[in-house]
Amino acid sequence: MFKWTNLFRGFLMGICEIIPGISSGTMALLLGIYDQFLGAISRIVSKHFKKAVLYLLPLVIGMGIAILTMSSLMDYLLTEHMVPTHWFFIGMVLGVVPMMFGISNYRVEFRPAHYLVIGLVTILLYWMSTVNESGAPADTIDISMLTLTLLFFSGMLASSVMLLPGISGSLVLLIIGAYPIIMRAISEFTSLNFGVAPLLIATGLGIVSGLLLASRGIQFLLRNYTYLTYAAIIGLLFGSVFPLYPGFPDTPGTWIASIVSLAAGLSISTYMGSKNKETI
Repeated sequence: MFKWTNLFRGFLMGICEIIPGISSGTMALLLGIYDQFLGAISRIVSKHFKKAVLYLLPLVIGMGIAILTMSSLMDYLLTEHMVPTHWFFIGMVLGVVPMMFGISNYRVEFRPAHYLVIGLVTILLYWMSTVNESGAPADTIDISMLTLTLLFFSGMLASSVMLLPGISGSLVLLIIGAYPIIMRAISEFTSLNFGVAPLLIATGLGIVSGLLLASRGIQFLLRNYTYLTYAAIIGLLFGSVFPLYPGFPDTPGTWIASIVSLAAGLSISTYMGSKNKETI
């Protein structure tokens, strides 16, 4: 069933995918639609195709609108107010952690192995955040078969991980060097330079392929290795703070803005998480 309210949910998820470090999967958790989102994606290639498409369509439209319309605003905030903006998103991410521990029933279900998984995944995310820190827009765009192929597989990998709460597709694109190219292509396309359309089409096809494959894989892990998967998700949430960390503010005004931003992010995320009492 087509839900108009999912347009707004998709919009919020799309904003998350613009920011390297915060995942649309995290936002889906906060919105209480993570399980439905994964299930709908996995049912696209089944007899329930129509229902799945009707559910996903407003989410996809909302995400597309966010990516096309908010890229410039995010670029402004990250350029002119980078430190407070990053602290806001750190608050958003950390606010999900109490909800995930609650869903995991960690006091009963977690063993030393689960905490080891949390630690290892956190360390992995820290390492990933140090591999490639260059997110500057690309100066030129080479539209060749090699570039299109690389963007297809980049989109496939990014969409696979974006379904996981904690790690964003943008972070993966940043690490493998595709993020600047895609951001420049989006900017050029919104400026009515339709010559870059093949780049966006290749990336889009990769994203769709990755979503179809990853949704089934994640559902399998949640069904068969539930609490280890929960532990991995918690590790992803902790680890995603590293690529977001902007350093400490350097002026009194920035200190105040950053503290307010962090508190706002934590409050919003915690409040949204408290409304989601269901398991993944």
